[in-house]
Amino acid sequence: MNHLKRSLSRFCTVALVGALVAGCASAPSPPTVLPSGDTAAVSSYLSKLIAFEMQHNKIPGLSISVVDDQQVVWTQGFGESDVQQHIAATPSTLYRAGSISKLFTATAVLQLAEQRRIDLDRPLQNDLPEFQPAGPASEAMGSTDSDAHAAHITPRQVMTHHAGLPRDRLKGMYAEHVEPLGTVVALLNDEGLAFRPGEVFSYSNLGFSLLAHLVQTQAGMPFAQYLRRSVLGPLGMQTSLFEAGPSTSPPMAKAYEGRQPAEELALRDLPAGGLNTSVADMARFISMVFAQGRSSGLQVLRPESVASMLQVQNGAVPLDLGLQVGLAWMLSTLDAHRIQGAGPVAHHAGATLYHRSQMYMVPDHKLGVIVMANSSTATRAVDRIALAALSLQLQAKTGIRPAPWTRPPWDDTASTPQYTQSLLGDYSTAAGLVRITQDAANGKLQAEVAGQTLALRRRSDDRFGLRYALLGLVPLDLGVLGDIGFTLRAVEGRALLVGSAAGQDMLVGERLGAPAPLSDAWRARLGDYVQTNADALSRDYRIRLFETRGRLLLEISNGKSGGENGTFIVNPVSDIQAEVLQNLAQGGQSLRVVRVDGVEQIRYSGYLARKR
Repeated sequence: MNHLKRSLSRFCTVALVGALVAGCASAPSPPTVLPSGDTAAVSSYLSKLIAFEMQHNKIPGLSISVVDDQQVVWTQGFGESDVQQHIAATPSTLYRAGSISKLFTATAVLQLAEQRRIDLDRPLQNDLPEFQPAGPASEAMGSTDSDAHAAHITPRQVMTHHAGLPRDRLKGMYAEHVEPLGTVVALLNDEGLAFRPGEVFSYSNLGFSLLAHLVQTQAGMPFAQYLRRSVLGPLGMQTSLFEAGPSTSPPMAKAYEGRQPAEELALRDLPAGGLNTSVADMARFISMVFAQGRSSGLQVLRPESVASMLQVQNGAVPLDLGLQVGLAWMLSTLDAHRIQGAGPVAHHAGATLYHRSQMYMVPDHKLGVIVMANSSTATRAVDRIALAALSLQLQAKTGIRPAPWTRPPWDDTASTPQYTQSLLGDYSTAAGLVRITQDAANGKLQAEVAGQTLALRRRSDDRFGLRYALLGLVPLDLGVLGDIGFTLRAVEGRALLVGSAAGQDMLVGERLGAPAPLSDAWRARLGDYVQTNADALSRDYRIRLFETRGRLLLEISNGKSGGENGTFIVNPVSDIQAEVLQNLAQGGQSLRVVRVDGVEQIRYSGYLARKR
C-alpha cells in the first residue's frame, strides 16, 4: 500500500525523473541458474546490484543481512556511514529503523497479553479511560453517539491499522524537542477518528504511540525502558534502543539527502518509528520469528503469539479487497516483482526524514532479509535490493524460481464503450484528487493525478494501465505505477477504483458524486494561508484553499519530496468543520475553523493558519 501511495503522490519526482534517468543506465542482470546452496553467487550479484543502486540513487551508506533460519548467511556494509569523516558502513552501523519499529511495539503488546495484563480484544477505554476521541467528522455533526466508536477500539484493531485513527499529527511530529509519549491520548482526543473502527485499512503512526502508552501504563515503567529490558535485551540486540533522535553512539550513521548532509530531527512517535538499530541486530529479530519466539535459549514470545503476528487479521473487511495485514506485519503488496510461489511473504518498510529500511521474510522457508540506508533517496533502492536478495536466496536454498509476472499487453478492444464511459469522474485517493476524463482531441481516456496528465489505455485483462510520453513523444517506463491495472468495482454500494498487479487487488480510491455547492462561509475562506504556529520543520509550508470544478481542495507544499505534499479534497460537513478525504468519499483527518484572539483560522493536524 505504501508503494502505491508513494508512486501516486510523488509521480513527478519518482516516476518521471526516475524513468528518464533509468534510460541512461541499466541494473546488472541476475544469474539465470543458481546451483543449490550457491550463496557465493547470490552475494556476488547482490554486491553489484547494491553498487549500482547506490550510485544511481546517490546513497552514501547501506547495510544488509540475509538470514536463513538461525544463521546469517551473508551480511555486509557498503559505502560510508559518515561521508565527511570517511567512516565505512558495516553490519553494525546504526540506522533509524522508521516504521519497522512498530513490529517491536507489537511484540511488547503481545508479551503483556501473554501475561494477561492486556487483552487484545478488550476496548482500550477499559485500561485508558481518558481515551475519548470523537467519531469521524462526517458523523459528528448532529450525532448524539459519535463518541461511541471509541468505546469499541481494541489493541488488535490498532495493530492492524483498522482502529479508524488518523495517520499522523503533523504539528510536533518532528522537532528538536518532542512532547512526551503520554500526550498521545490528548492529541487523539483532539483530532478525533478518521474512519469508523473496522471500516477500512487506515495506516496510523499515532495508533502505535497509543499502544506504547498502554504498554508503559500496564508495565509500570517508561516504554523505552520496558522495550530494552523485555524485548531488545532478551533478543541480544545490545546496540539497539528506542530513542527520540539519532543515537549519540559512534556507530550511528549520519543523515543525508542524496550525498548532502541533513539533520535527522527527533521523532515524537518513537514507538512508531524511533528504533535505532543495525542489520546485525535485526537479523536476531528475524531468527526469533523463525524459532517460534525463542532467542538464545529465551522464550521472548510464545509460539502462538508469533503465529498470530503472521496470520491475516482483516479477511472479513470488504473494503480492504485483497490487502492482507497481520499484527503489525504487512502480508501483501502491489509490487509486481514480489516473491511468488513460496508461501506467504511478510514485510515492513521504514522511513524517517532521511533514513530508509526494508525487511522481507518467507516464513515457510525461514528466509529473511533486512536492508538499511542513510539517505532519503534510498526508498525504492532498499526495496529492490531486499526483494532481489530474498528471491535469489530462496532459489539457492530450495530451487524455487518464482514465476515472473509480466504486464498484460495493450488491447483497445478489451472493454465495451459503456464500461469505458463508466470510469469517467472524480475520485478521492491517498494521493488526493484523481480526475478521469476523455481527451478532447482523440476521445481516449486520461487521468489527471499529482499535477500530471497520463493516458489510460485498455489492457488485455480488461483493466486500464497508465502511460506517459515525455513531450508526447518518448514513452517512459513508470515502474510500479505502470504495472498496476485499474478497474471500477462496486463494493457495499460504493464505486471503488481498484488497483491490481500480479493477482493482488487493493483499494485506490472511490468515485465521488456531484459536488455540493460551496456555502458562502467556505467560499469566503478561499485563498492563501500563513501558519500562525509554525515550527522549524513547517515554516516554509505553503497552504492554500481553492476551488476547481466545484471541488474544495487543500494544497500543502514545502518544496521538498515526502511529507504531506499534495492537493487533497476537502469535504465540508458544516460551516466550521470538514474532512480531508483519503481513499474513500467520506472519512479522513478533520479540518476545523476556529477563532484565536478574535481572528478566524483553519486548523489541520495541529497546525493553525490564517488567511493572508
